Amino acid sequence: MKKFLIVVAGGLAALVLVMVARTAMMGGGSETAVTRTSFTVYDGDAIAARLGAAIRLRTVSKSLEATPDAQAFAAIAQFLSEAYPAAHAVMEREVVGDYSLVYKWPGTDGAKKPIGFIAHLDVVPVETGTEDEWMRPPFSGAVYDGSVWGRGALDNKGQVIALMEAAERLAGEGFAPARDIYFLFGHDEELGGGNGAGKIVSHLKARGVSLAWTVDEGSGLAQGIVPGIEKPVALISTAEKGSVTLRFTARGQGGHSSTPAPDTAVSILARAVLAVTDNPYPLKLDDNVVAFLHALAGEMPFSRRLIMTNLWLTGPLVKNQLKGDALTAASLHTTTAPTIIRGGEKSNILPQQAVAIVNYRIHPRDNVEAVRERAVRLIDDDRVTVDIAGGREPSPQSSATGEGYRAIVDTSIAIFGDIVTAPALTLQGTDSRHYADIADDNYRFTPFVYTPDDLQRIHGTDERVKIENLSHAAAWYEALMRRTAG
Repeated sequence: MKKFLIVVAGGLAALVLVMVARTAMMGGGSETAVTRTSFTVYDGDAIAARLGAAIRLRTVSKSLEATPDAQAFAAIAQFLSEAYPAAHAVMEREVVGDYSLVYKWPGTDGAKKPIGFIAHLDVVPVETGTEDEWMRPPFSGAVYDGSVWGRGALDNKGQVIALMEAAERLAGEGFAPARDIYFLFGHDEELGGGNGAGKIVSHLKARGVSLAWTVDEGSGLAQGIVPGIEKPVALISTAEKGSVTLRFTARGQGGHSSTPAPDTAVSILARAVLAVTDNPYPLKLDDNVVAFLHALAGEMPFSRRLIMTNLWLTGPLVKNQLKGDALTAASLHTTTAPTIIRGGEKSNILPQQAVAIVNYRIHPRDNVEAVRERAVRLIDDDRVTVDIAGGREPSPQSSATGEGYRAIVDTSIAIFGDIVTAPALTLQGTDSRHYADIADDNYRFTPFVYTPDDLQRIHGTDERVKIENLSHAAAWYEALMRRTAG
């Protein structure tokens, strides 16, 4: 027995030594050869005024059935050409899909693959009846309290304007890119991008354009959002979730409610919904999540770093922690959300049919058809049919070590200084997914610092962007183009 205890103690001691050694190797803080660099500051007030003018052009995407406001989209195209004359003098511009804009800045080296900057011109509507709740009118583009207010300030006209500001400065200084640079501005991202980004991709394919990498919206610098990390965390998304909406249709015996069968369509449907919600997709710490956690570990106290750097042992504990927060849990698996349920016409009539709508956000390791098949297996009831009511596949995973990713990391540190950088997963949809066929890698990162308050404003009331964010974003885009196409 004594020998056994000695062996156990020795094993535990060795285990602790291994864990401590791995943690020590991780070190503390971010390690990079890049440091913050000086850059020419942009005139924030001038940028704010131009963004305000763009916000006042109501390029609203209402629905797939509604025709876009041709006058508004023509107006924003005209506005960009007038506001940024130097950029328009060196870039070729085409209108695609009636309203989207494709800019090409020809490079001097045709052998080097082009890069693409993706953004969108459209905005979501303002919910009827909420207009008076805005501190500044939603389409005023007002400059107030150090911010520009209005629909699209964060999503996504602020990014469009920052890109054009960078191009205008570079063009004015005579910058000649070594590779082709594309600005790809869709007009219907808020509706899925089929007529905007989708047609842009078809247009580029027809011309034989193949991109090395793209960068779009989808994430940014999170300040006060990642638990336990005080510094801004630059979350660089290497993939985005897909989605599918399933329609569960349950059928039962009709008749009078006074003589019900053991089951009605409603009870059959209720069990079907519970079958999928009571059996959620398992949370997994895949390679990308591990890379994300390791990136954060360097900023954590030693005790927490010990846990994060030894996920081979502490993985179950970490998963249990992460599942307590809806945002972090969503990044670890495909999510299941019943959103609509209908059935019955009158209280004393047994419904013959009941319908539920369940929305899934699909992790890159899953796919649309597999989600449907899993739902069928879990429900296991011939009285319930499961149909796909609309869906899109998750995006392919882009490299977290490639040229584009490293350039985004290095540029972010150069402009924003002492930050943490980490790969991430975008939970929402972006136009990037349309570019998977023509780009080697697609990244999602807007160089804005987001606080928890900002996240509530996107698509919500009082959307605004800080002028400081606009100035830094313009400098970031300028530095990224110099770094990758200089």
